[in-house]
Amino acid sequence: MKSLLLTSIFGLLTISQAVAEPARKDNLLFVMTDEMKWDVMGVAGHPVVKTPNLDRLAAEGTYYQTAYTVAPICSPSRRSFFTSRYPHVHGVTDNSKRALANDGEVDLPTLLKYQGYETAISGKLHFYPEWHDWSFDHFWSRSSEGPNKLQNYRQYMQAKYGADAFAPKPGSVLFPDDPLGHDLGEYQFAKEDFETFWLTDRALEFLDGRSEEKPFFLFLSFNEPHSPYRATQPYASMYDPDKLDVPELPEGVRAERQQAIAKGVKGKSRHLIDDEQMMRELTAQYFGHITNVDDNLGRVLSYLDSSGLADNTIVVFSADHGNMLGDHGKWFKGVMYEGSSRVPLIIRAGKSTRYARVMNQGKVVEQVVESIDVMPTLLEMMAIELPSGMQGQSLLPLTSGKTDSWKNHAFSQRTDYMFRQDHFKLIVPGKPGRGELELYDLSADPGEHNNLANKPEYQQKVAQMRAAVVAWQEDKPAPIQVSGLAAPDHLFNSEALRQAHSKSIKAMMAKHPKCFNNLCEKAPEAGEKQ
Repeated sequence: MKSLLLTSIFGLLTISQAVAEPARKDNLLFVMTDEMKWDVMGVAGHPVVKTPNLDRLAAEGTYYQTAYTVAPICSPSRRSFFTSRYPHVHGVTDNSKRALANDGEVDLPTLLKYQGYETAISGKLHFYPEWHDWSFDHFWSRSSEGPNKLQNYRQYMQAKYGADAFAPKPGSVLFPDDPLGHDLGEYQFAKEDFETFWLTDRALEFLDGRSEEKPFFLFLSFNEPHSPYRATQPYASMYDPDKLDVPELPEGVRAERQQAIAKGVKGKSRHLIDDEQMMRELTAQYFGHITNVDDNLGRVLSYLDSSGLADNTIVVFSADHGNMLGDHGKWFKGVMYEGSSRVPLIIRAGKSTRYARVMNQGKVVEQVVESIDVMPTLLEMMAIELPSGMQGQSLLPLTSGKTDSWKNHAFSQRTDYMFRQDHFKLIVPGKPGRGELELYDLSADPGEHNNLANKPEYQQKVAQMRAAVVAWQEDKPAPIQVSGLAAPDHLFNSEALRQAHSKSIKAMMAKHPKCFNNLCEKAPEAGEKQ
């Protein structure tokens, strides 16, 4: 009887403790590529590129097939992914080191670290100033980013191969004198030393040695398929350039590009393409980069499965922006056409979590979504209260089919502005004389060739969409507020530091990774003016 009583008491205590202890939050693996066009995946219907692991992730999760970045360029886009705020609100509107965020812009790694997460990055972040850790406990970078406590990829390669670590294979550079084609070639080292493999190794190293006591946030950020277009085998010869379908070059692009080359206009000559064979060669290497990324994503997914972490780990795959890949005679990003502004987006919930029934049905969501919608979605899935100040909307109601009032629109900005609403897209020049107003009906004209902006029957549509762009630009909510979170020092920049950034990037970097001239000041006290 005494033994039975003790057993009952122990059982009650165990139940009481189980009720008292909060459920452990889900882990988060966020995988990002740089400059990946939205449709270069099997799941997106691409007929050539091999992406079995991305296809599998989409089949196990949810694929958002009409996702847009709110800025088709690296730094602004990444800030928006991590703040759920538009670039003109958080302040980073350019890739330049001069583009510092507004003070107090709380980001995802800062918020998750405050919530008790162990945080790690392997790859590219592209935030400035470069010397901060940005609330990452572990920072493996490609080159100069981060506090440099850990060996970066460039250091690894130079230690192994010396000063010529990145020298291309002799004879592989097919267009050495062209502003765009000169970085097309092949690296001589083995694929295991390629950047995507090295970064994946560091990610797996983190997962294997992480704290068992904390949930984790891992940001695995690949540079590929961004240039340079130099792969290693087997990726360098995986796709035959002569068997690829490439866009037809528009009339006049050759004369325009040659004029830019003659005048030494580097940016324009690199962002236009006028040679079909060069386009084929570049595209083949770009596709090789994509499959390289896919293979390494597969390595991480396999680890999650074999370790049991897939049961409670959210996986996100996206890109900061796309690449035109020859559409409209353009290369790279920074424009508002689909190739540049539209991005891949796949989300899979932890396989044993409550959101698995919503997110893990292999669903294809057709409605228009924005990159700023990712952060509120993740926070809701991780049972973290959504703070004020975010401008995105959680994708969970849309994915579950429990809303019939989804916004179904997207804004984007660079020098110009874009507004996608339902199946119409408006492109507004950023300043007079830069270009013409453009309106496209993407359901009838997915290639964006038939500009409807000047047609009388569309003037009401144009006026309504332009008014929406003006209202969007005027909406500037206060920074994210998280109860109890004391914003860390890296979210504030002194006026002296901002001026130094704007005047002399070279002087700033000469002192990297330390703050120069004692300009890294702590965050101001409440009510104190900067």
